[in-house]
Amino acid sequence: MNRNTLFFIILSFLALNSFSQNGQSIEELKRLVKEQANDSTKVNALIEISSQLFRSQPDSSMVYSNEAIELATSIDFKKGLAYAYKNMGLGHYVKGEFSDVLIYWEKSLAIFQEIDDETGISNLLNNLGAVYQTKGDDPKALDYFIRSVKIAEKINDSSRVGTAYLNIGTVYSNEETTYQDAFESFNKAKTIFSNMGYDEGVGAAAINIAELNLKNGDPEAALPYLNEALDAYTRSGNSLSHTYNYMGKAYKDLKSYGLAKEYHLKAIEAADLNDAKLEKTKALISLGEVLIEQEAYAEAVTNFKEGLKLTEVTGVYRDKKDAYEGLSKAYSGLKDYRNAYNYQQLFAAVSDTIRNDSYEESISNMRFQYDLENKEREIKLLNIDNELKQTQIERTTASKRLLYAIAALFLAMTGGIFLRFRFIQKSNARLAKERNKSESILLNILPKETAEELKAQGFIKAKYFKEVTVLFTDFKEFSLVAEEIPAEELVQSLDYFFKKFDLITEKHNLEKIKTIGDAYMCAGGLPTQNSTHTENALLAALEILEFVKETQQNPPNGIYPFKVRIGINTGPVVAGVVGNKKFQYDIWGNTVNIAARMESNSEPGKINVSENTYQHLKNKYNFTYRGKITAKNEQLLNMYYAEEKIGEKT
Repeated sequence: MNRNTLFFIILSFLALNSFSQNGQSIEELKRLVKEQANDSTKVNALIEISSQLFRSQPDSSMVYSNEAIELATSIDFKKGLAYAYKNMGLGHYVKGEFSDVLIYWEKSLAIFQEIDDETGISNLLNNLGAVYQTKGDDPKALDYFIRSVKIAEKINDSSRVGTAYLNIGTVYSNEETTYQDAFESFNKAKTIFSNMGYDEGVGAAAINIAELNLKNGDPEAALPYLNEALDAYTRSGNSLSHTYNYMGKAYKDLKSYGLAKEYHLKAIEAADLNDAKLEKTKALISLGEVLIEQEAYAEAVTNFKEGLKLTEVTGVYRDKKDAYEGLSKAYSGLKDYRNAYNYQQLFAAVSDTIRNDSYEESISNMRFQYDLENKEREIKLLNIDNELKQTQIERTTASKRLLYAIAALFLAMTGGIFLRFRFIQKSNARLAKERNKSESILLNILPKETAEELKAQGFIKAKYFKEVTVLFTDFKEFSLVAEEIPAEELVQSLDYFFKKFDLITEKHNLEKIKTIGDAYMCAGGLPTQNSTHTENALLAALEILEFVKETQQNPPNGIYPFKVRIGINTGPVVAGVVGNKKFQYDIWGNTVNIAARMESNSEPGKINVSENTYQHLKNKYNFTYRGKITAKNEQLLNMYYAEEKIGEKT
């Protein structure tokens, strides 16, 4: 996914609360610099000038930043030096010179840490994360963003919180599986910026939401957000290059190639005004993609090569990858298959550079930790909500008691003792019925032990389980089947299989966790720990396999005979309940990830287990070793097909 190149700059400049020059113009500030002695006030004025210039005149901005650096160094004004280094980095960022950006911002961060300036630390962590993300290092970027948002929340700095949420969203938007997390982060940021009246922040959030809609294949949904971004950036005086570029992308997806080309050319022109190499690179590549659709292959080659040349300055691997891919397609259109093949090879090589085997593992681990902390906060909020509800219940109960007392007195006075008795009897029956219904609903959402904890204590704590066994299933070629059979038959089929899976998991003392599409997840050894969870999971898997085979041989009317594959892993997890309105019991940890890997590397009609699970059951069941797979942290994982119990025959 292309990055919104302005996403991190919002709020990362002019964060000079102690350096404000009361809204003075550049000319007034320049006069102040001439007349002022060499002191901190002069440093602040130089920094303010560079802040006002860096978007439109980055080279001039860096001249003033450099002067501020020299003066702040000579008078030992550390805070001024930190901001001067930061502004020097901003100038290089606009020009797309990211190696220089890192040098200056690392220096700025070090000084902020030395003087214990938490606002500056949060700011620079956020900015550095943005650079690493732009260069394609998402795991490192997410680490910086999360550290930034923690400090911002601690010091109640709304601007930093909004910026961090925006940047976290851009990391989540790189994977389809985390699009929902991205939308939530972007909308949080947009709300914060709207409340602040911060147009530049609103524009950045809007353009990221638009970009995500484009990734989802919905250009119509993207256009209102792009228009909102254009309005916001126009009000704030920002460059419109990036927004124009995404307008072009939206119209390309709508097959309005003339409009698309027009907006990409506007984007290139706007980028040239500010010598914004990164924005120009993206606009050139996007224009090349439109030209391919128009079958103007030679012109497309020219634009892709110009964009590729700029990546030598910016060092952005994702842009390089897009340029290589575009050149491969363009040369193929020209029937120059030698060049098409060469660029395809370069595309594959740079794709591997961007994402190695440790990429998803790194993202997953950091997201797990960040989400777990958020879930703990959600649970605390849930506890507070439960306490409020309990107070309301007590008040309601007191009111009811008073009402019953008055009613009893009235009935006694009128001699209606029998009627009173019948009334209480019926009320108790209704209350019991409603209570049983509520408990049934609660037990359908939460494990029994967890539901009891909620009722007894009013809250649920996240728990660490040293060892559980996680089982995953999914159906072969489900997506293809879903496109071929009627929706009613598809839902009916899933319901048929999952109801039986529910019975099997309950029979073998497993806890159903959730279903996601055609995937079914359950676990043994929680919420009540036991020593038989590994064998329980395998027995359930064998029974599921047998049930699916029987259905294939004799499918009921209206039921599609899916083939199932199963994966099992054993290890530690964290379990808990999240949500304020809709409870959900869930588990997290690498054990879950490996169980999913076992399932995805299984075959239809097979049970694929990990080394951990195999070690628990190798003396009781037959297994067939089937080799290793590489985990996302480059660890090699052994896999085994589980078969019948030793001494039995299938």
